[in-house]
Formats: sequence, structure tokens, C-alpha cells
Amino acid sequence: MSKQTEAKERQAYTPKAIPQTCGNCAHFTADRVNRNAAYMGQAGVTAYWEDTNMRCGIGGFAVKKMGTCNEFAGKA
Repeated sequence: MSKQTEAKERQAYTPKAIPQTCGNCAHFTADRVNRNAAYMGQAGVTAYWEDTNMRCGIGGFAVKKMGTCNEFAGKA
């Protein structure tokens, strides 16, 4: 193994870190609502989904996608 590879392993280098935010947490729950359902089927209209009722699965309280806490668990 090269010195660089050994150094990367020793330092636990991650080329693309996953932010520890509620939107990336396994405990994050939300209802997905299609906001343009009336226009579906028409040419040129793409689906627009919105997350509503965003909650923490552990505490049950309302959260924002960019929020964070000490109970973060990455999605599998």
C-alpha cells in the first residue's frame, strides 16, 4: 500500500461527507404531497413533490430538513 493510501485509512478520510442533518437521518419522517396533481398528464409538466408534516421519529416533534441533533443515524 502507498503512503497516501495508508494515511487516508488512518485519518478515516471521506471524499464526500454526508451532512448530519435531519433530512439525511433514518429517524426523519414526512408526508410527500404532489403539488401539481391537477396538471399531471399534460405535456411538459413535471412532478413537483413537497415534504409536509416533517417530524423526528424518536421524539415526535416537528423538525426542519437542515436541523440536527445528537441522535443522528445515517440512512442505510
